[in-house]
Amino acid sequence: MPVRDLADTQEFFASRAQGWEDRFPDDDPLFASAVDALHLVEGDSVLDAGCGTGRAIPYMRSVVGADGTVAGFDATPEMLSEARRLGRHDDAGLFVSDVLNTSLPDQRFHGILAAGLLPHLPDPSMTLIELARVAVPGARLAVFHPISRTALCGRHGDDPEISVIAPAVLTDLLNDLPWDLESIDDGDQYLAILRRPG
Repeated sequence: MPVRDLADTQEFFASRAQGWEDRFPDDDPLFASAVDALHLVEGDSVLDAGCGTGRAIPYMRSVVGADGTVAGFDATPEMLSEARRLGRHDDAGLFVSDVLNTSLPDQRFHGILAAGLLPHLPDPSMTLIELARVAVPGARLAVFHPISRTALCGRHGDDPEISVIAPAVLTDLLNDLPWDLESIDDGDQYLAILRRPG
């Protein structure tokens, strides 16, 4: 997938925000499974990084309960407008932010979901460093796509073997970052689970 800068990413998603989830009607159970993989418990704090329309947010809220905290940010205001239209603001605090400029406090979240995020970024390493900063020791990060890596790369004209989410590429990237790789499911859907040491 071609590397996009922030303006390109915002333009791409802004024009597609309205009715986004209608284009992918079967994805809800996949998002629920990705949230389950974070091993959250009631009262935890969870972040949906690059939340788009907030599709995972209802599942996050159901796991962490009324005493937990759910937050979501996205760089595209139109996607968050769609999230609000769908009522996702009832379950989470939503805000517009670039992933590298979140102003979130250190060591705040017990789990982080990054659905469809890393391949759209010019610098995935810096993003993973920032997400580690806001994660508590032992927190999990789910790098998730509801379709296969091959299908995802095919949509965007990328070589699946050099994509940032290719297992070999991601493993190499993590060598110098504050995340340990727990598992990768690189099948019909993509789900890599990273864990913050500590």
